[in-house]
Amino acid sequence: MENQPEEEDEERVEDVMAKNVVTIDRKATVKDGASQMARRKCSCLVVLQGDYALGIATERDLVRKILAAGVDPSKVLMSDVMSTPLITIGPEATVSEAAEKMSEYLIRRLVVVDDDGALVGLITAGDIAKLLARKKEFSDSALNALARMKKDGTGGPYG
Repeated sequence: MENQPEEEDEERVEDVMAKNVVTIDRKATVKDGASQMARRKCSCLVVLQGDYALGIATERDLVRKILAAGVDPSKVLMSDVMSTPLITIGPEATVSEAAEKMSEYLIRRLVVVDDDGALVGLITAGDIAKLLARKKEFSDSALNALARMKKDGTGGPYG
């Protein structure tokens, strides 16, 4: 059997993910969800039933399914606009595994759950881009653009 080279000690999802995930109950209205996104300055909400993560709703979901369709957001529930089934990953998975899963499902966010299925975080394609940009000391303009980082490692003006 051929010896395989040892993998570089790669970061885990838990090292890169956001831990303070913004959530909303499935019975809340889309208007409440949009207000929460604006107030919390986030681009998605994990939709819950009790403590169980059911789906994810993004700004894109709200634009396509509500705004563009001319639907009254106060008359639609978050459960009606969320994307489901929810694609998840464990906190111990590698960042490469997260990237592979995002690529496989053509998504930019993965909800991170523990072994019991409890919500513990969220990892995004932007989080991965920031990690890679930092590893290259912000010398790669394309990565910096994806990570929304300047050459000096600071963020952009639209935070």
